[in-house]
Amino acid sequence: MKSARPTVVVAIKGLGIGGAEKLIAEGARFWDTERFDYHVAYALPWKDQLVAPIRELGFPVECFGTKRGMTPIATMRFRRLVRNCEADLVHAHLPAMGAVARLVSGVPVVYTEHNLAGSYRCPVQIANRSTYFRNRAVIAVSGAVGESIARYPGDSKTVIPNGVAVPDNIDTSEVSRELGLESGTRLIVHVGNIRPLKGHHNLVEAVTHFDRDDVQIVSIGGEKNPGDLQEIRDFAAAHHVENRVRFLGRRPDAIRFMAAADIYVNPADVEGLPVSILEALALERPVVATAVGGVPSIIRDGETGILVPPGNPEALAAAITRLLDNEAYAGDLGRKGADLVRSQYSLEAMVRATEAIYEEVLRG
Repeated sequence: MKSARPTVVVAIKGLGIGGAEKLIAEGARFWDTERFDYHVAYALPWKDQLVAPIRELGFPVECFGTKRGMTPIATMRFRRLVRNCEADLVHAHLPAMGAVARLVSGVPVVYTEHNLAGSYRCPVQIANRSTYFRNRAVIAVSGAVGESIARYPGDSKTVIPNGVAVPDNIDTSEVSRELGLESGTRLIVHVGNIRPLKGHHNLVEAVTHFDRDDVQIVSIGGEKNPGDLQEIRDFAAAHHVENRVRFLGRRPDAIRFMAAADIYVNPADVEGLPVSILEALALERPVVATAVGGVPSIIRDGETGILVPPGNPEALAAAITRLLDNEAYAGDLGRKGADLVRSQYSLEAMVRATEAIYEEVLRG
């Protein structure tokens, strides 16, 4: 039976551990179920790490994909899913899902652009842009992302920054033991899935510029393709730093390592508005990050963190060393970063602003 509330299908290619995916899974805690009837749909059956947390909140989650992912059959299954839900609106995330939703859903589509439009592979860019005119509304996660789609078809583009809600009292007691850290070792943490332009090679090369033995760098993130994790570990070994920078792969408890860190680092060449940086700031961690995409809107150089040029491992190493050598300065950056997130990057505020877009679209 059709709900009296408007039905919203939140759709994404996969529900593995990633920034856009976490925004759905964690944002679901704030969905207004008195105003909307929410359903969640995804295409890649092997990317399902965040399915259980969403279902535990009481929301139906359905995989419409096949073993090969987003196939023509999967596309037809998605259309049937939208019809069976009697959906009033689809909120699509990321370009592959966005293109499918625009073409087959048959209901208004709200689309969130999470990355700079030019950062996607060429076929994805073409599919995204050629169907963009079918969006009823577009949300950009940062001003830089909004600028990257300024020339795309359609006039309704709204910047709603990503938000975070970091839990209190994160248990970090086992981090040092698991990593085998000696007393006095400084921990530097990076969280980001292993894929092109995310800067893992920059991070390894930065380590070669360190001349100190009291630092352990840990990078956490799953691989896009089989073999990616081993390739970056081999790259570290080739540079003789495999014991100084460790790649742990996908970890659902990455937040524990972030909370235990002395410094958080983001070495990416391309970003939209990284959820991981917002989480690090919320945890009062001092941040060193490359000045790409929407990062300078949250890392204000010398105020809430340190910015370095992308593709410059030596500058990355120098900024990290600067914070290691000045704990008082690092602590001040961490406190100011946390104040910024608390005042401007609330996850609940992000959800409320998104739901206001839904209401506007549904009013026609």
